[in-house]
Amino acid sequence: MANQIENAQLSFGQKEAPVKVEVFLNLTCPYCATFFGIAEEVLKDYLDNGQVEFIVKHYDKPREMLLNGTLINLFLDYEKPSRVKEILKELFATQGQWDQLNNQDIKNLLAEKYQLKEEPQNTEISLNVTAEAIRRNVKMVPTVFINDKEYQYPTELSADELKSTIEAELETSVFTS
Repeated sequence: MANQIENAQLSFGQKEAPVKVEVFLNLTCPYCATFFGIAEEVLKDYLDNGQVEFIVKHYDKPREMLLNGTLINLFLDYEKPSRVKEILKELFATQGQWDQLNNQDIKNLLAEKYQLKEEPQNTEISLNVTAEAIRRNVKMVPTVFINDKEYQYPTELSADELKSTIEAELETSVFTS
């Protein structure tokens, strides 16, 4: 797969990896939290072995339920992807504690607990991800692409299905490379 992955600011693993797992997610979405947990578990060895590149795209979908996730996304420091990944993991794990907070309380949480400040370039990143989501017809979060094939979580992608799909893609890439 030589095609360039767009909006790969939050990319984990090797850029040359034969399998690309892209996820459009939002921090306030409970299904996204579940998928992120599954991905953390299932993808670890593949990332370590250079077999998978995992690309996280925070989709600031204009939906009331997702607005707190959009607010948080403005504060993530995309220059430090591994730190962002740790913060995402923690925020997904504690989702029930902050998802109903008001804007000011969320800003305070981000400043006090994570020393985050608003990142001016994130608005443009968000708009680019939104444009890509529209172009790729992403209607819901999380939407997962594995080597460009689209999967709707949770209906099509359990932990076992994620693993077997990656295994199948790795087998295919052996024959094509």
